[in-house]
Amino acid sequence: MHTLTLARKDWMILFRSPLAYIVLGCFLFISGYFFVSLVGQFQLFSLQVMQNPGVENFTPQEWVIRPFLQNAGVILLFFIPLLTMRAFSEEKRMGTFELLLSYPVQEYQIVLGKLLAVAGFLTIALVLSGVGPAFLFVYAQPELLPTVTGYFGLLLLALSFASIGIFISSLTENQIVSATLSFGALLLLWLLSWVKELVPEFFKPVVEALSLLSHFDSFTKGVLSVPDLTYYFTFILAFVGLTMLSLENQRWRA
Repeated sequence: MHTLTLARKDWMILFRSPLAYIVLGCFLFISGYFFVSLVGQFQLFSLQVMQNPGVENFTPQEWVIRPFLQNAGVILLFFIPLLTMRAFSEEKRMGTFELLLSYPVQEYQIVLGKLLAVAGFLTIALVLSGVGPAFLFVYAQPELLPTVTGYFGLLLLALSFASIGIFISSLTENQIVSATLSFGALLLLWLLSWVKELVPEFFKPVVEALSLLSHFDSFTKGVLSVPDLTYYFTFILAFVGLTMLSLENQRWRA
């Protein structure tokens, strides 16, 4: 009950701020631009494929839905730090952080309340971004289950972004510092799969296993695997735990 109350409070504060509408509008505009571009490319290449049949994997799933989900993941990487920077940094700046810690609530309830508020915002953003792909089902024949699986993976990816952003927000009262460090950490985890070729051979499996991109790629293919689910749930729970330890430490010092 406390968790939902705290989530509702943060949700209302978030949507009273113009930042929420700016982030939502920019995300929908940029992701919509990429979606329209991908559809245009698909239509253009469709004409060429009709003249030269035999091209493999030329489907709306591979040419539109999958790259659209990958682009949406990159866009969220830029915008989610702007949402999570307010989680605790704003409370500290406004002087309400000590009051929050004085409430008869556990650390996990505070952290989950913050995460649920961001999760609600992200759910709305992803549902609205799905309007374009939904129209694609009218004119083409993408596969429904792989599309839903891809969106589920995108939500898990976004929640992973949010969990590390909330943790970093608990460490500083400066929102700019929080957003910058969150973006840097997310970018590093995202690019790990790109630099695996630069590390020694025995490090490659470790680097790939830690990469957010490697685990998200299977979701965009419509594959729901236990290792990828385990990775995202472990990632989210790990940063929720770290945030709880951070709050507990600050509560004892207060």
